[in-house]
Amino acid sequence: MPEVEFTIDTSTGELQMHVRGIAGPACDEITRLVKQLAGEPSREEATAEYRLRPRVHPRTEARVQPKRN
Repeated sequence: MPEVEFTIDTSTGELQMHVRGIAGPACDEITRLVKQLAGEPSREEATAEYRLRPRVHPRTEARVQPKRN
């Protein structure tokens, strides 16, 4: 289940965001939305989960061609 966690340091006002459960480029869409709402971060750090790429499983089917006379 995707999850976005926000932490605000009350002494500095620093906002931290951590996205979990969304691997790869899909995470960029979430962070782009947050940047629009909260402003550009002073620093960004990609997690190991971000570097994961969704697995694509190719599907192959054997098709039998009808015999031509």
